[in-house]
Amino acid sequence: MKVILFAGAEIKEYDFCKKYIENTDIIVCCDGGIGHTRALALTPDYILGDFDSCKKEDLQYYKNLNIPIKTVPTHKDETDMELGLDFAIELGANDIVIFGGIGSRFDHTLANAHLLLRVLKKRVRARLVDEKNCVELIDSSIVIEGEKGDLVSTIPLSMEVTGITLEGFAYPLTNHTLTIDDDIVAVSNVMLQKQCKISIKTGYLFVIQSKD
Repeated sequence: MKVILFAGAEIKEYDFCKKYIENTDIIVCCDGGIGHTRALALTPDYILGDFDSCKKEDLQYYKNLNIPIKTVPTHKDETDMELGLDFAIELGANDIVIFGGIGSRFDHTLANAHLLLRVLKKRVRARLVDEKNCVELIDSSIVIEGEKGDLVSTIPLSMEVTGITLEGFAYPLTNHTLTIDDDIVAVSNVMLQKQCKISIKTGYLFVIQSKD
């Protein structure tokens, strides 16, 4: 089951959302994410949050549509994003695409990237996506799709990631090891074909597709 999760970080252009929204089963909004669904003329299936960062008129709009709304305390240990991901998994999601999770607050963006590990450990695929980036965390292998010339960076989350093999790139690797405190040799690699494969043996590796 595919779930789209809207968070509250700024989105300037919405064109990139279209290909991800296709064939979506459920849309969940976290707090300020309701502003994005209104901009896209989408009706979310569920809304949750403490609603300290959304417009009151957006919340009232969806209340008038009788959308299920779950209000959580403002003072809590979890972020709205964390609660939204847990809720999506409870609904049965095995593929989660997160919009509005990459923003100007680096602490929030970094925390959201780290939440991908929480989701991966539950055997659920999750991606943070904005206009210029698609961020995913892997612990085995993945085939990514794009265009020739697209940029891809592979950055370790674990202290050490072993057995890294990159196929279909301008700078291939075979059974390579990357560590957090060593040379960063796998940033801004270039796709030579529309499908490229990345595989690892141990550890957790960020796979980041980016555009300038």
